[in-house]
Amino acid sequence: MDATTQCPSCAASRQSIVRDGHFFRADDAKAVQRYRCKACGKKFSAATFKPTYRQKKRRINSTIRFCFASNMCPRDMAELVGVNIKTVASRLRWQAALSRRKNREYLRAYLDVQGPIKCVQFDDLITFEHTKCKPLSVPVAVINDQRIPLGFGVASIPAFGHLAKISRKKYGKRDDESRVVREALFEELTALLPSDVCFKTDGHAHYRQLIKHYFPHAEHQVFQSDRGAIVGQGELKKTTFDNLFSINHTFATIRAKVNRLNRRTWCTTKKPERLADHMDIFIDVFCDRLKLLNLAPRTLQQRAAKQTTEWG
Repeated sequence: MDATTQCPSCAASRQSIVRDGHFFRADDAKAVQRYRCKACGKKFSAATFKPTYRQKKRRINSTIRFCFASNMCPRDMAELVGVNIKTVASRLRWQAALSRRKNREYLRAYLDVQGPIKCVQFDDLITFEHTKCKPLSVPVAVINDQRIPLGFGVASIPAFGHLAKISRKKYGKRDDESRVVREALFEELTALLPSDVCFKTDGHAHYRQLIKHYFPHAEHQVFQSDRGAIVGQGELKKTTFDNLFSINHTFATIRAKVNRLNRRTWCTTKKPERLADHMDIFIDVFCDRLKLLNLAPRTLQQRAAKQTTEWG
């Protein structure tokens, strides 16, 4: 909402709003216009409707946003921008809310410019919270050949392999929430994808059921999962041609850029909700990087630049 169109107190129209001086904001060295409502007498400013309203350190927002998607831990971010680590933790949740909104706008703009999406790749990324005895599943859908994420979820799953017995002994039986989270993700995809879209996945049994239920007219191409390469740490494959390259390359990028998802890290996830927030920020920055590589239309770049100006 624009400060010149409506009073935040009484919702008076633009005719009742007049200029009332300005003030100097020391945080970012800007002069901010003040306004006064003639109907109720309340005063407000051009910053009232901004997401950064009442923030004391606006200057760190762009740096923190980029660092969250550049393999930096919170303590290093705090040292880089000169704030307390608690400030970085609070900006994670704040920035994630903005990124979620921006990601939705970006997908709508993509569909308006490019038209219906013809092919999607889908798979699960496996990570953990606090310890490998408490694994998490992160289902992700990306546009084929574009690597643009369409959505994701975070689900708790039971430990498997040689850690299963240890996990049950230390933490008890863990519920498998992966099916519910995948179903919620596919429910969101029904609003973005046409009914005859093509899905590319590996041989997971639940994927077939989901596609048949939510996209009964879709084409489903199943590819056998190949052995991972040493360099890719399991995401990039040894074969000369990977049929699921878009999703595997996206997973490899996520592991390289999101610090808590590195293969060997002590910056582990303590709450699945914070992992979801971190993923939202990563997708926001990742899509901006794809725009710089000219993988998205120029119109999308212009809309993203306009949104950045409005939210600052």
